[in-house]
Amino acid sequence: MSETPVISLVNMGAGYGKRTILSEVNLTVERGEFVGLIGANGAGKTTLLRSLLGLVPGATGEIRILGSTPASARTRIGYVPQKHQFQWDFPITVKDAVMTGRSAHLGLFKRPSSDDWVAVFSAIKRAGIDHLSQRIIGELSGGQRQRVLLARALAAAPELLLLDEPFTGVDAPTQDMLNVLYRELAAEGLTIVMSTHDMLSAREACTRLVGVRETLALDATARSLSVQELHHWLTGRSEQTPTLHQKGTA
Repeated sequence: MSETPVISLVNMGAGYGKRTILSEVNLTVERGEFVGLIGANGAGKTTLLRSLLGLVPGATGEIRILGSTPASARTRIGYVPQKHQFQWDFPITVKDAVMTGRSAHLGLFKRPSSDDWVAVFSAIKRAGIDHLSQRIIGELSGGQRQRVLLARALAAAPELLLLDEPFTGVDAPTQDMLNVLYRELAAEGLTIVMSTHDMLSAREACTRLVGVRETLALDATARSLSVQELHHWLTGRSEQTPTLHQKGTA
């Protein structure tokens, strides 16, 4: 029997109120894939990630994460939101911020155990910020904050990692370091889905690119698409758009 896909979407639709953002989304993602969601602002990338987390009321179709509903699989998902969605002016240290990633494992009013702290400091080290563990989060640079959010997600020991525009406001060296780390994590079996407007970086880092334009309008192995093809797709020049819904070979 084949392994259960990490993500399985069948005719999924999602939106807010009467506004439809996504429709007829069909997607399967296997263990260890590093998928880049590309598309223009407002195309539905963040809505797709939020649907995988079960945070979009009224989403339709079938959404299965690791064979379960998003709500049932929540403790197996790590989520790195956009930096502005985290409260950086809260006066806590890096290690305490990362510990918030263990909240689903702690339970109500439960104090962290030694195992929780081991998970936190392991994640901090993996993200390359062990020298910052005692720093107040409000004192950090943009790149350091991004690594805190990553460590926070990794502290939960997820099987699926969702990244929402992780390179916004991040310098080039930090972006390169994170891309290396993401590839290492995927090689170890962690499934990663990253939304980004930086399609060139996604082409270099990801194993697969999925284009979002109200539905999934592009699905191919990253290196099977040229930079020119990606530009044509993003700008809507359909006469030069690459073959859709085909995973090419690397």
